[in-house]
Amino acid sequence: MISKFNLFLLVCLFLGPNFLFSQSSPTKEPETVEIKANVESSSKNTNFSKNPTGFQKEINLESSNTRYMSLPDILNREAGVRVRQYGGLGSYSTLSLRGTNPNQSKVYWNGVPINNSLGGEINLADLPFDNLEKIEIYKSGTPAGFSGSAIGGSINLVSKTKIDKPITRVNLMGGSFKTAKATVTHMDQFSSGSYFIQALQETSDQNFAYLNNKGTVLFNTYDDTIDERRNAQFRKTGFTGNVSFEVGKTKINFLNDYIHRKQGLPGPGNRQTTSVGRVFSKLSSAVTTETNEFLLTNLTLETKTYGNFAKDDLFDPKSEFSFGTPDAFTKTNQYGFQISPTLYLLDYYQVLRTSIQTEQEFFTRYEKRANHETERKEPKKRRDTQSFTFQDEIRLFSNRLFLVPQLRFERYTDRFGKDETSIRNQLLDPTSDVFYVRQNFTNPSFGIKLIWIKKENLEFGSLANISKDFRIPSFLELFGERGSIVGNTKLRPEQSRNGDFGFYLNSKIDSNWKIQSDISYFQKRIYDMILFLPNSQFTLRPENVDQAFIRGVETNQNIIWKKGIKFNLNYTYQDAKNYSESPALNGKYLPLRSKSQGSALLAFFNEKSELGIEYQYIGANFRDRTNEYLGYLPARQFWNLYIQYSPYKNKETGNELILSFEVRNLIDKRVEDLVGYPLPGRSYYVTGSYRF
Repeated sequence: MISKFNLFLLVCLFLGPNFLFSQSSPTKEPETVEIKANVESSSKNTNFSKNPTGFQKEINLESSNTRYMSLPDILNREAGVRVRQYGGLGSYSTLSLRGTNPNQSKVYWNGVPINNSLGGEINLADLPFDNLEKIEIYKSGTPAGFSGSAIGGSINLVSKTKIDKPITRVNLMGGSFKTAKATVTHMDQFSSGSYFIQALQETSDQNFAYLNNKGTVLFNTYDDTIDERRNAQFRKTGFTGNVSFEVGKTKINFLNDYIHRKQGLPGPGNRQTTSVGRVFSKLSSAVTTETNEFLLTNLTLETKTYGNFAKDDLFDPKSEFSFGTPDAFTKTNQYGFQISPTLYLLDYYQVLRTSIQTEQEFFTRYEKRANHETERKEPKKRRDTQSFTFQDEIRLFSNRLFLVPQLRFERYTDRFGKDETSIRNQLLDPTSDVFYVRQNFTNPSFGIKLIWIKKENLEFGSLANISKDFRIPSFLELFGERGSIVGNTKLRPEQSRNGDFGFYLNSKIDSNWKIQSDISYFQKRIYDMILFLPNSQFTLRPENVDQAFIRGVETNQNIIWKKGIKFNLNYTYQDAKNYSESPALNGKYLPLRSKSQGSALLAFFNEKSELGIEYQYIGANFRDRTNEYLGYLPARQFWNLYIQYSPYKNKETGNELILSFEVRNLIDKRVEDLVGYPLPGRSYYVTGSYRF
């Protein structure tokens, strides 16, 4: 709950200056406040307008088309965002928002939830990137129109759909560690719409040099050697096909994205694997509609129908990761439908939004022998979800004060088939073939936005939010994994009380200068965090024993001078501590949470070229819950340098050729992000991009 002091501060902050403004009937939709990341854009974000009081960022990826970038590279620069990588390019990477765990954040693709229920967290390397138009980051929770609750926050990956003119782009990229990537993109229009298609092929060996401490971090440094990373290679293929068109007053989007990855799993640096591999494929499809003036002139109706289908093959023929039946094959199918009507009652200073969503997810796992023949099929797991969200956006004082109460109700039903080979499961309930776990949640939230100054080229305002959120236990926590984790169907969901407030500034001093700035204070108190505790000599059991208190300050500063300078600064300070029932954990810092983290970009550009230098700082942190000295990770700094040059550009046709060269980790820092998983040292990349 928010403290009395913070409540008093919010009342003074937002109700104190109300007498300055006179109330009048609004005649049109208010302008959406947009805080961009790195480049200027005049587009209006409709998702942001549904969440006017939240702290949110839009990362326009147009400039990323001509550099060798990845999703972790982009996200790790943002304030309040932390990406943890198990190696270099293409390695397993997770996302953490505002000091929370990776499984406490939600990830969406065009508004479609893509988190799986097995473990909750998502691998960023398995997500699309090159076909994206932008990335939306929501730090104040889950916005209206998106399903699910999120303790940490959420991100939305937005695909390219609408275009202004036909474009074909060919990108050829290459670099260190035998890295190469090629993409072919074509966009065109037809009588009532447009389409976008892209084909992708990417490969890298990631055989970079690293410091191998042989597992003796402090006691013996004489045996340390510089070794080459093995079995870290990957091959990736992707295809995207999107179609958008209008039928009367209805806009329809058909979205399809396919990814296929084949990669090695290298293991920790002091005991690398040689033959462990993974083959992953994922198909995401969705049909979205938006109908204006549906039945009523002031009613808008949006729908989403979607399906996510994923297959994951693990190969461990030499039992380097596990024993017994080392190989595994998993299949995840997810289906959903969502309908979201919006009623504009502008004469009454309100916008009413509701959202109804239903979803089913099926998870199947096969244990396989070293020759990849099926040893055993685990019981099928299924999760049914229904949710209902109601939001009332109240607009007062000539659209200068926004009050946004929201209520979200969700129901989960988990089904787990009985394991016929387990005597324990037979004794628990011999008359039933399926275990059921049912849980209901009601989560309220409230947001306030106050625009202090609003002029043609200047807007200054305040934002504040409080909310209650939760994370439903995953299948792994509820039902366990044979031989290593004992399930606990009595687990309570993780819950949190979140709050934030701060200020933003959008300004155009003149036609050449643009400034975007914000600063916010955030606070999260998380209860019933799930921790895996030893249950026997060889097994673990999840229990609700952890509590956490996270608070901090984050800021974004963006300055653009159109005549040739671009500056971007992101910084986060946070204090994240564990208040567990366990004496060994109480008062300790949460693992992998740096107190300070920041990034900066300084670039000089003209019509034909751009030169930029990037800086990233990640403060010291502990890699374990007990904060042992052996798990201490010192602060590190990274520098990147890039240059882009366009030898040919036709303004009339839009045809252009862009060449770029960049150096990553300029000072060759050799560090680890997680224990035993080194990051690459200095590396080089070149790109050639031709548009016609």
